[in-house]
Amino acid sequence: MSGRTYYLFLGFHGFLLGLFPFFLPVYLYRVSNSLAIVALFVGVTGVGFTLSLWGWERVFRLGLFRMIVFSLLLELFLVFAVFFHVNPVAVALINGAYSCFYWMIQRVLFLSRGTEGNSGRRFGNFQIFVALVLKAGIFAGSLLLEDFGLSAICLLSLVIVLSALLLFRRQAKEDMVFPEALRGEEKITVGEAFSFRDRLHSRPIFMIDGIFLYLESYFWLITLFLIVGESFLKLGIVVILLALVLAALFFLIKERIDQLDSRRVYGIAVFLYVVSWGLRAWLSENMSSMLQAGIIVLVAFSTSFFRLAFNKKFFDYARAIGGYRYLFLKSVYSQFFLAVFFLFFSLFLYRFQYGVTVLPVLYGGAAFCSISYLLYQTEMS
Repeated sequence: MSGRTYYLFLGFHGFLLGLFPFFLPVYLYRVSNSLAIVALFVGVTGVGFTLSLWGWERVFRLGLFRMIVFSLLLELFLVFAVFFHVNPVAVALINGAYSCFYWMIQRVLFLSRGTEGNSGRRFGNFQIFVALVLKAGIFAGSLLLEDFGLSAICLLSLVIVLSALLLFRRQAKEDMVFPEALRGEEKITVGEAFSFRDRLHSRPIFMIDGIFLYLESYFWLITLFLIVGESFLKLGIVVILLALVLAALFFLIKERIDQLDSRRVYGIAVFLYVVSWGLRAWLSENMSSMLQAGIIVLVAFSTSFFRLAFNKKFFDYARAIGGYRYLFLKSVYSQFFLAVFFLFFSLFLYRFQYGVTVLPVLYGGAAFCSISYLLYQTEMS
C-alpha cells in the first residue's frame, strides 16, 4: 500500500470520526442525561467489536478496497442510525463493527509500514496527522451540531463517504492490497485466543487497556462537556486548542523517542499517566478557569505521551514476536473485557441511581489500577 493511499484512509476516517462519532458520548449523555446509558452503550459496543473481529478474520481476504468500503459504509450507517432513532443497542453494535474495521485496518497498515526501531517517530507522525484531521472534523461537527443539528452531519458525512469511495476506486490495484504477511496468516480459533500467554505480560495489559481507552475518550469527554457548560461548540474549541498545543509538543518529542532508553521513557510515561488520572479525579467545576485549563492541558499531555510510549512498545513487540496475530489478540482481549466491565458498570449505575458524581471516584480507581501498565516493562530476550 502506498503512502498516499494510507494517508487518504487516515484522512477520510479521521475527519469522519471527528464529525460525529467523537461527539457520540456527549450526544448520548445530553439526550438521556444518564451515565448508565452511556456505560451500557460502551459495553454493547465492545460486544459488537468482539463479534466483528471474527468476521474480520474471515473476510479480510476479500481485499483492502472492499474492507475500506465496508468501514466507510459502517460509519455512514452509524450516523444515520442515530438520526433515525434506531434502537440504541443496534446503534452500539454498529458502532462496534465500525470501530473494529477502522482500527484493525489502521493498525495492520501501520504495522506493515514501519520497522523495528522507528515506531516512535512513525507513531508520532501518525498521531500529529490524525490529530490535525480529527480536529478539523471536530470543528466542523461542533459548528453543525450546535447550529444545524444531526441532519447536517448526515448530509456532510454522505458527501465525504461518496467522495472517498470514488478516490479509493481510482487508486492503483497494487496500492489496494493487504501485506503479504497478513494474507498468509492462519485464522485464530477461540480456544487459541483465550489460551494466549507470553513473558511480556501482554494478556493482563490487553485486558485493561480497552477499559482505559474508553475512560479516556467517552467518560473524560463527558467531564469536559460538563466543564464547558454542555456546549458542543465550546467543547470543540477546547479540544482543538489542546490539539494545537500537543501537536507542537509531539513534533519535538517524536524525533527523539526512538533514541532514548525505552524502559526509562515508558516508566516516566506510566508515572505521568497515573498522575493524569489523579488530576481528573481532582478537577471540579468550582475551580478557577486558569486552574481548570492547566489541569486539562496536563491531562492531555500526560495521556498522549503515555499512548505514544505504549504504542511504540506495543508495535515493537508485535514486529519482533507476534506479527498480525499479536494485533488481533490485543483487540480480542481489550474488547471482550471492556464489554464485560462496562455492562456490569451500567447495571451498578442503574441499580444505585448514580450519575456523573461517580466520575471522580471512577478516575481515582483508574489512577490506582493504571500502575499495572508497569507490568509491560519486560524486555524481549
